[in-house]
This record gives sequence, structure tokens and C-alpha cells, in this order.
Amino acid sequence: METKTRKYLEILKIELEDLIYDLEFSENVLAKRLQEHEITEYVFLENIGLLKKEILGIERIKLMLKESDKQIGSINELRDRIESYFQDEIKSAGLPDVVFLLISRKLEKVCRYMALDE
Repeated sequence: METKTRKYLEILKIELEDLIYDLEFSENVLAKRLQEHEITEYVFLENIGLLKKEILGIERIKLMLKESDKQIGSINELRDRIESYFQDEIKSAGLPDVVFLLISRKLEKVCRYMALDE
């Protein structure tokens, strides 16, 4: 694997961890809102369930990235593989469509960063 692809992977892994952190923070905000009676328990449970599914989807991408470490030669190939894999995962696992949007944003962010490095 070339150095740029390895760097892309490492930065992407960090970005995905950051995304998981943000979603977990959202869980804490929801818990606080429930405690302060700003939302109902039903709304809280629905939103927590959705956040958990989103986190699960991102964790699946992280596992796929570990498997990809030795299989991908270029950044574009890696990005295409992640997008393709994740579209399939969303459909097969019943994950929320928003997860693909979140991942796509991270993929684009890392690509822009890598372009600055050239």
C-alpha cells in the first residue's frame, strides 16, 4: 500500500472515531433533555435507538477498513470501496440513510485534506 493511502486510512479512522464521539455526545444531550422533561421517554428511546444504529454502522466501516489495509492501492479505490460497501450495508442491515451521509462527509473531508498535502 502506498504511503498516501496509508495516511488517508489513518486520518479516516481518526475522523470516524470523532464521529462516534459526536454521536455518543448526542446520547448524553438526549439523556439530559429527558431528565429535564424537555422530551418524552418515547422520543428519547427512539432517538437513542437511531443513534445506536448509526454508531453500529460506523463501527462496521471501521472493521472493513482494517480488512482493507492490504487490499487497496489508491485513495480513490479505497473511497469507492467504502462507499460501495456502505451502501450495501445500509440496505442489508436496515441502517439509517443518514449514516451514509455522515460517512460521505468524512470521506470528502479527508480527501480535501489529502489534496492540500500534494
